[in-house]
Amino acid sequence: PLFGRIPKRTPMLPRRLITCEAACCSLRHRRRPPACWPGRPHSQDSSSVLAEWRRPSASFSSSCPSPFSSTTRPMCTGASRATETETTAKTGIAEKAERAAAAAASAAAAGARETAKMAAAAPTEKGTEPQQEEKHKGLSQREAQLSATVEDLLKQAIDERAELRVQLKAQWDLNQKRTEQLQKGLDRAEDDRMQLRSELASLTEEFDALAAKYREEVGMRERVRRKGIKGRGAQSRMAYRPTLEYAEKQPSHVCELNHLSLAQLAMLGDHCARRERLLREVMAVDQITWGEAHEVLTSFDKYNEKYYWFETLPYRIAITLAFIGGVSSFVMVFWGPVAEWYGVNIVGESLPETAESVDSMTFNQVGTWTWTWMEPMLGTASFVILCAQFTRAQASKMNMKTYSDRILQWRANRLSKKFPQYDASMLQAWAKHLPKVGYDFFPKYEAHFRQKGPASGL
Repeated sequence: PLFGRIPKRTPMLPRRLITCEAACCSLRHRRRPPACWPGRPHSQDSSSVLAEWRRPSASFSSSCPSPFSSTTRPMCTGASRATETETTAKTGIAEKAERAAAAAASAAAAGARETAKMAAAAPTEKGTEPQQEEKHKGLSQREAQLSATVEDLLKQAIDERAELRVQLKAQWDLNQKRTEQLQKGLDRAEDDRMQLRSELASLTEEFDALAAKYREEVGMRERVRRKGIKGRGAQSRMAYRPTLEYAEKQPSHVCELNHLSLAQLAMLGDHCARRERLLREVMAVDQITWGEAHEVLTSFDKYNEKYYWFETLPYRIAITLAFIGGVSSFVMVFWGPVAEWYGVNIVGESLPETAESVDSMTFNQVGTWTWTWMEPMLGTASFVILCAQFTRAQASKMNMKTYSDRILQWRANRLSKKFPQYDASMLQAWAKHLPKVGYDFFPKYEAHFRQKGPASGL
């Protein structure tokens, strides 16, 4: 032949096609040769690649993990389903890659056999140079067709693999969302469980306190039956005797009473109960302690007693006049020097004929002499006071407000307008009270009692 004997060649795949996706990803046996990585061309020829595809693999290599593997994490049922779906998808991809590899291997083998036949027939043929060129062109075309077929099969396998990877990613995201939803549901259920446990414990404590209070009520205490008494009457039961434990629990201050007891006492007009109710109202509004509430109560008292001396002035005048009138009437009736001066200079009466002077008269004689002009004045004054008392009593029966009631109501309204953030009824009930006054006529304000408070009788 013109060009000599055509050497026997192994079909060569284009080097640009031998990439990680085509040659290195041996999906049939789920392993990737460590010598090839994504994006790097393979250095082996087509025969080694085909041999690598045809060679069976015993197990999956731990050094080359599957591209579909993910970080191991604890998953619930949804995660296990995602794993099963991923395994099924891997199997499908492996089967398709195996079919593509088998088709490429078959095509390469057919090309190799054709090339071998032509090479074997080359020495016996005595063709001309044009005939050899045509044969050479035919071999080149056959090789190009074979390369195009293998390239198409590999591209199809790569596209299917990418599509399955997208489907697996979507399925994994969906399962992850379901897992998160389940975890959130479990967290909410755990929170509800803890809340229910706390509420149950609170209800148990309240029930125990209510049961203890119910047992302490009159009529619910245990009695001891007397010996030798018939029937179940009162004489058959011994009286209840408090125990030491029960005696230690009795209240010693009004602050130890509950809300119901304080409300009942406040409705009956007890000032200490009204004071304690106002303290608790201040605690609830200002979010302060019981001791700090007394400072606020002192500010109430200072504002409430701003016009105290003006409000109590009529009472002080009446007390002073009554005291002076009582002492003066006694002196003018029974004391001789004053009686003589008043009788001679004011009334115009002279001494009795039997008396030489006032000093010679006894107290009874002086009283008998002065009673002639003192009786009308004292009787009239007494009758006026009696009429005033009668008038006030009738006005009270008609539910008419007296001067004291009007003054107290004015104090209460003034205080409730100054501090509108607190309950008006509690403020007014506490303000309708004048402080106690000593013998020196000076009042004792709330600051004087401090936290102990005024005497409540407990």
